[in-house]
Amino acid sequence: MKIGCCFSLWDEGILQFSTTGADYVETGFSSLGDKTIDQVRERGLVLREAGISLEVMNLLFPGELRLTGPQADFTAVDRYLEENLPKAAALGVDTVVFGSGGARRVPEDFPQEEALSQLVELGKHHVAPAMEAWDITCCVEPLNRTECNILTTSGECLELVKAVHHPRFQLLIDLYHFDREQEPLSEIAACQEHLRHCHIASAKNSRLIPLPGDGEDYLPFFQALKAGSYQGRLSLEGSMPGGISQIQTSITYLKDLAGQAGL
Repeated sequence: MKIGCCFSLWDEGILQFSTTGADYVETGFSSLGDKTIDQVRERGLVLREAGISLEVMNLLFPGELRLTGPQADFTAVDRYLEENLPKAAALGVDTVVFGSGGARRVPEDFPQEEALSQLVELGKHHVAPAMEAWDITCCVEPLNRTECNILTTSGECLELVKAVHHPRFQLLIDLYHFDREQEPLSEIAACQEHLRHCHIASAKNSRLIPLPGDGEDYLPFFQALKAGSYQGRLSLEGSMPGGISQIQTSITYLKDLAGQAGL
C-alpha cells in the first residue's frame, strides 16, 4: 500500500517530503484555479526535482461553485473542469477527491431528493466524462454531518457511485468521517468494488494524524481494507502540529500497521 500525506501544493514545506517516507503527496485541486498551466508545470518540475510524486488532489470544487439547490450551475462546472483538469494532468495526477462540502451543501428548505438527483446528473453527465477525457478518476468522499448535510456516509456515497455508473467515478473512505458517523468496519466490505482511495486521521484526537500511543486502534481498519482486497492509496489528512518530523513518525507507524495487516 502506498501511504502519502495531504499538503498545500504552494507551501514550500512540501519540498521536505522526500525526507518523510511518504510515497506521494496529495494537494488541493481548487488551488489550481488562479494559476496558469505554465505556472503549474513549473511547480511540477520543482517537485519532481525534489523527488516528490504528486498523484492525488482533493477539494475538487471551491465553495462558491454551487452544485445543489436552485443556484446549481453545471455550465460553470464544465468550464471549471475544462480549465483545470489539464493542469492536474500536467502534474501527473491520476485521482481527484470530491469532498467539497461547501459546494455540495444543500440549501435550507431545498428537497434532499432533488439535490441527490442533481449530484447524479453532475457525476454522470459532467464530472465522469471530463475525468475520462484526462484519464483521471474522481472519488466521492463522505463528509460527516457536522461538515455537510448530504452524502455523509459511505453507504450514501456508494449509492451515488452506483447511480452514476461510470468507471471514472468511484468512492473514497476517510476514517475520520467514518468514525464520526459511527459506521461499522463491515461497511468497507460492501464498498470494496468501488473503493479507490482512503484518508486517515483520528476522530478521538480532534483530527490529528495517527501517532503511536494516541489512544486509537487503527489496525482493524487496515485489516478491513485487506479483507476487502483494497489496492489503493492512503493519505494522512489531518492536523500535524509537529510538522515534518511528526509526519515522518505517522507514516512510519502506518506503514508498520499496513505490513501487519498484509497490505
